[in-house]
Amino acid sequence: MFFKKSPTSASTPQAPAASGFDAQRERSVIAEMLLKRSAKLILGRSELEIIRGVCQAIVDVTSHIRLAWTWFGPTDTQTIRPQVYAGPAVAYAESLTIARNLLTRIGPAFTTLEGKSAGPFTVSQLSPFGPWREAARHHGIHHVLALPIASTFNGYSGIFVLYADRDGYFDEVGESLFAGLAELFGSLMTVAAERQELQRAAYHDALTGLLNRHAVDLIDRRVYRASLFEPASSILLMDLDRFKSINDRFGHDAGDKALQAVARVLTDALRRGDEIIRWGGEEFLVCLPQTALPDALKVAEKLRRAVEGITEPEQLTVSIGACEISALQHLPQAVARADEALFKAKSGGRNQVCVLP
Repeated sequence: MFFKKSPTSASTPQAPAASGFDAQRERSVIAEMLLKRSAKLILGRSELEIIRGVCQAIVDVTSHIRLAWTWFGPTDTQTIRPQVYAGPAVAYAESLTIARNLLTRIGPAFTTLEGKSAGPFTVSQLSPFGPWREAARHHGIHHVLALPIASTFNGYSGIFVLYADRDGYFDEVGESLFAGLAELFGSLMTVAAERQELQRAAYHDALTGLLNRHAVDLIDRRVYRASLFEPASSILLMDLDRFKSINDRFGHDAGDKALQAVARVLTDALRRGDEIIRWGGEEFLVCLPQTALPDALKVAEKLRRAVEGITEPEQLTVSIGACEISALQHLPQAVARADEALFKAKSGGRNQVCVLP
């Protein structure tokens, strides 16, 4: 037996225990606190900040709940780690990692991650799941409630988990109040995910998946040099050679596939932290943060050879203009200089890298 599930009693009011614990009063105090703080929690905050504020408010108002955490993401995520958490036992949440392939081995409690509620359950220092033993041994946790967070957004889902130091706590206090919060969290996280998707769409090119020109301001912040003492960054402006003839001879579908292939080889050839913008129809802007011109030219040559390796619908070549970003110079100004170098590369025979003297 992997865990001891508590008897379900959420629908039946509990009499105060012999220890003097009043479940009805506990529930009322939490509900009253949430109502009082609702305006402050919501006003001027992001969705995740609201959720974090709610979790913090819960652990502030009752000493029995030692930890509250949430996770939200694609349903096929293989590793789950708490994203928002609050409570005296935050160290537990910070170190917690749940592998999805463990779900069938640690009991139905974590079927919550599959969108099903299993009800509250008891953990102890004898629980076979290591993190539960740690929760009981080091944080005094005895009772856990794991609730699903539902979402209508692209197969996303989540989990809301609360840990109490009192045996049977969630049976006595009931699940309904916390289930209502899980529903609220689902709405908030869906809004956040939709906004993130809209932002991603706004800053990304639909055909290649690369950044588009709307992202220039974001990249500019990364490469701008406020003084000569800051590390230099460089850019590469690339233009596919004679690309119009590919569309004319093979059709636009073939041209689109060629652009997608270029985007893939450029992405694969660059380092993490480098950025690629689809600058125009067959133009690409590569931004190399903290990369001086000599190293940028090496990267440019690597990219030129990578594009040469694309042979469908015919072998492709690319001309590249390179430019180091001067101090106090913004990205659009640097692009204008790179464009001059690109013109030099095109007029000088194509399939080469050029830089202005």
